Order: sequence, then C-alpha cells, then structure tokens
Amino acid sequence: MASCPAEDRLTDVTEFGAVASRGMVLNTGPVVSCSAWLSSREVHVATVQMVGRTWAGFRKKRTPHEVWSEWKAADEAGDSSLATVLASELLELTPESYYSWFQAGLLSKALGNWPESLDRNAQALRLFTSKDAEEFNGANPAAWNMGIASTALRDWSKARDAWAAYGLHRFQIESGPIDVDCGMAPIRLNPDQASLPHQVLFSVGETEVVWCWRRSPAHAIIASVPLPESGHRFRDTVLHDGEPKGTRRLDGQEVSVFDELGRLEDSGVPTWQAQIVGATDEDIQALSELLGQRGLGLDDWSGIRLMCSKCSHGAPDDGHEHISSTSEDAIRLGLAGHEADLGSVIDDWLAGRHGIDVLALDLLW
Repeated sequence: MASCPAEDRLTDVTEFGAVASRGMVLNTGPVVSCSAWLSSREVHVATVQMVGRTWAGFRKKRTPHEVWSEWKAADEAGDSSLATVLASELLELTPESYYSWFQAGLLSKALGNWPESLDRNAQALRLFTSKDAEEFNGANPAAWNMGIASTALRDWSKARDAWAAYGLHRFQIESGPIDVDCGMAPIRLNPDQASLPHQVLFSVGETEVVWCWRRSPAHAIIASVPLPESGHRFRDTVLHDGEPKGTRRLDGQEVSVFDELGRLEDSGVPTWQAQIVGATDEDIQALSELLGQRGLGLDDWSGIRLMCSKCSHGAPDDGHEHISSTSEDAIRLGLAGHEADLGSVIDDWLAGRHGIDVLALDLLW
C-alpha cells in the first residue's frame, strides 16, 4: 500500500477539492463566458424525435449560441431528456470545443452515466490548450471529472492518466488499482442537495457524514461505523466528488466534506450496537485500539450530533442550536465485525477491568 508524503496530506484536501464540479476553479479566476467559446457557424438541423413531441428547432438554422441557450433553459426547467439531446447537438456543432465536451461531460456525470462521462471528459482533455489553462489558472477540471468517471468504472490506468493531467503525478508511480494513503476525510453519505443540474443523487438510506480513509482523489473507505439507517457499513468503499460541501474539524483543523457519488464496494461487515456501563473515556479508547488492531470498527453513538441540512453543509460549530444527544448512564457504541471476533476482543478488554458491564450486544444488520 503506497503512502502519500506526510507534507502532502494536509494540502491534499484543498488540492483535491480545488475544482468545483460545476466547471470552474473556485476563487482562482474569472468565470468564463459561454458565448466566448461557442462557434458562430450555422447548420441545418434534422428532425429529432422526442417522447411525445417534435424537436423545437425542426427545420431551422441554429447556431451553437441558440443550442446553448436552449440547453440552459432545459436546465432551469429540470428537463434532463431535452438537455441530453441538446448536449449531443452542441457536440455535433462544435466538435473541437473544449468547453462543449466539458459541459457535456458534466451532464453525463450528473446523470451517473460514467462511460459517457469518461469519454466526453477524455475528449475535453485532448482539446485543452494553454489558453484554456490560463483561463482556469492552470487547472483542468475535465481531468478531475475524468478521474472520477475512471474510478467509478475501475479503469485505473485512465484514472492515473487523469490525475497526472490534473497535476497529481504521484498517482502514476505504480500500476493497477489506486490505493494511496491520502489521510482522513469526512464524506456525506446519501447527499441531500444536488451540485449539478439534473443530478441523480445516490441514495440507499438517510444522510450521514462519516469519516473515511481517503485512498485516491475520488474514492475512500468508511472508517466510521455508520448508522444502519444510512444503508452503509464499516469499510464500504465509496466514490466521492471533489467539490467541498461544508467542513468538519480534525486535530484542530478544518477539513472539507465531500459528497458521495456512489458505492463501489459493499464490505458486508455486520453492524452491532453495544450498551456499556461503568466505562471511562480511557476504557473506550482502549477498546477502540484493540478492535482496530483486528480490523474491526467502533464508534461512540452516544455522541452523535443531529443537525439541520444548512449546518451540515457549512461549519457545524457556528452557534446554531440543534437537538442534543441523549444523555443516559449507558454508553451506546456502534461496533462492526463478526460476532466471534468482537466477542474475543471484548473478553480481552474486560479482563482486569472492574466495574464495567456490557448490558447488551445486538446485531442490527
């Protein structure tokens, strides 16, 4: 397992999240006008059959500007079918336009069409010029989205090429699946707010922010023990976006939250709930370390914070009041692992400790 240099880990969070999925560099340059990158030549458009209607531009001479305007109107109307047709038409009109391929790739990404997103962003990457680099302050957002699409498809060779094109050359050092220690990051499972027009949000349960071991710029392994309501498990592998959506604190520093885009692998590790009385914080820390040595998981569910969506997408410690965690004598722990393994560790933990009682150990799913 390769490891990122220690000095890179803190910068990775900013570096990986520097390009928003909307297609512009955050706080690093001007927004590029769409009219500046569409050709003015006109074409005669053939009939395009829609579901239950005929294409609005039938037998009209249309410019790329007109197609783009209709595409944006389709975005506003939430008409993904129309936007899909318009994206294809724009690519036919402007086959050598970086921006056309990039915007079409964003639409494919929003719809979760990863093969198409990979192809379109690869085309954009091919057309990226030094002038484009100046407008985006040196970064190539198409390379980032190509990396996400490649990761979704487990095409690790193309993912490595994409990250290198973005400037992250260390991912080209090895071959095969990318598995690099890039530090910890909070990931929002089952995100509740779209980042792109027409985005199909991945959801298998309730929204929850969990800590993860980040293994590349676009995927991570869940290190927390998620609540069963999230539909996720300890050590699930998730695909995530690169646009920061709020922050959490880790070791006194602000760390960006990223939204889940999909689940790459279900770990199948069972989730349990334990109720324990008489244990100190030091006792729970010792149990966590013992479980970690065996590849098992622990979270203190007694301290889970319930917060509104606005604060979840921002900084939770800005003074806004939320529902307090329940305060009970028993500590409620989320545990992850198989029963025999958990039982063995708990027995070892209890040996020599007096006054601690495990009231229950219940399999949740």
